[in-house]
Amino acid sequence: MVAGICQTIRHPARRLTYQEACDLAGRAESTGSAAGVLIDLRETRDTTVGALARLVVLRRDLLRRGCDLRITGLCGRARILYEVNHLAALLPSAGETAAG
Repeated sequence: MVAGICQTIRHPARRLTYQEACDLAGRAESTGSAAGVLIDLRETRDTTVGALARLVVLRRDLLRRGCDLRITGLCGRARILYEVNHLAALLPSAGETAAG
């Protein structure tokens, strides 16, 4: 994660859809001077592949601005989709280092 202030955005729903990921992206992109964004998915048990893909694109866009994105709290089906799609390098969890 880029050194500096980190903005945490919590997703309180049990499911993360593509549209909700777009809403999270809008909030993350408006963080202003934050060096990093942490999306807290502790309450999220299910997600769509499209939602995870949107978060990958969000991270790419934030990295271009000198900001970084991490997710935390993945569990349930959301965690399974994340692992099956090998997203750790593209969308790292908090505490992990990314290869890209």
